[in-house]
Amino acid sequence: MKKKRMGALLSLVLCVALLAVPAAGAEAEPVASAPLGPTLLDGTVKQTNEGTLLLTKENGSQVIVGYNETTYIVDATDGMPASMTGLKDGESVRMYVGPAMALSEPPQTRAVIILRNLPKDKKAPTYQQVAAVDTVNESGVALTTREGERMTVPFDAKTSPYLTKNLVTYRNLIPGTWFLAWSSGVEVTRAVLFPYDGLPFTDVEKSHWAYDDILAVTSRGLLQCDSTLAFRPGDALTRAELVKALYELAGSPAVIQSIPGFEDVQDGGDYMNALTWAVGNKLVNGYSDNTFRPNEVVSRQQLAVFLYRWEQHRGGGFQGAWMFLLDYSDRDSVSQYAYEGVAWCVTNNILSGRSDGTLAPRASVSRAAASAMLQRYLTYQANARSSG
Repeated sequence: MKKKRMGALLSLVLCVALLAVPAAGAEAEPVASAPLGPTLLDGTVKQTNEGTLLLTKENGSQVIVGYNETTYIVDATDGMPASMTGLKDGESVRMYVGPAMALSEPPQTRAVIILRNLPKDKKAPTYQQVAAVDTVNESGVALTTREGERMTVPFDAKTSPYLTKNLVTYRNLIPGTWFLAWSSGVEVTRAVLFPYDGLPFTDVEKSHWAYDDILAVTSRGLLQCDSTLAFRPGDALTRAELVKALYELAGSPAVIQSIPGFEDVQDGGDYMNALTWAVGNKLVNGYSDNTFRPNEVVSRQQLAVFLYRWEQHRGGGFQGAWMFLLDYSDRDSVSQYAYEGVAWCVTNNILSGRSDGTLAPRASVSRAAASAMLQRYLTYQANARSSG
């Protein structure tokens, strides 16, 4: 019987491997995917040895699961830290285990988190990782998990850390954060946050010059990484991404304006609310051919102009008569419409020159450089509030 089971298991592995091989003559396209994460297991358990459980799933299959001092043990009803003391044979648990399982019979793996005392009258919590913050304001945070699930955590949701007394709120749910979520529909009613144990981005090292800026703006929902936690720092910022950033910067206000009639944005893209708001408040214009060109890249001077328009909308910017001569060798290449916005951003250290002494106003702005400018603008706002 044991040999038959092992043969069946090996056959299944072989079938999966064959299915992954592209058909002859077909080109295999690279598909971005998230790094392997924990796998959910539900069932009843029996303690076999110290630090080892035999889990029996509902279908009767079994898995040997190891655990140690690094395994999170949580009471699934109240969210408090728990232990394995008093575990009884046949107790129902929910656990998330490492993605790799040893090819044995039964298969073996190690638990990342074990949930005990499962609630009987409501859903058990789920173990999630924040892939991207979609919106954050005083009402709470809307986020996307690494599994592609959309969740909202309102400001009054009970939010606590695991095993520490640190004060945490919904604002601590930043890209890369693992958390337990008790939810009602898409709304999270309770969240337990776990210690941060790695870099939040798969393509931005902590040594990257804009790492802190990227983390700050993604935590605010101004720019986003994808479900693989890739941020694409070297890619150029697009006009669609820009209007979304401005909209989040404004706190995602209610949209009461009419949808703009641009010919190339009728597909209802995820930036439509932002674009409608931005056009309605005269922060963004279209082109003479009645297009918005959402995928067109943004230049350094354009980003400065848009930030300046938002600052003027808030009642800021240059007041009265002003004169400012840009101290860059290529200042004459700044477009006339952009000069005031560029000058204001340079004056307030939001836009800076390059190492060769140029401003390069018409060069495209990368997502990393846009993160830096957005974060400098947020710092300017904070300093203006504190001084004024």
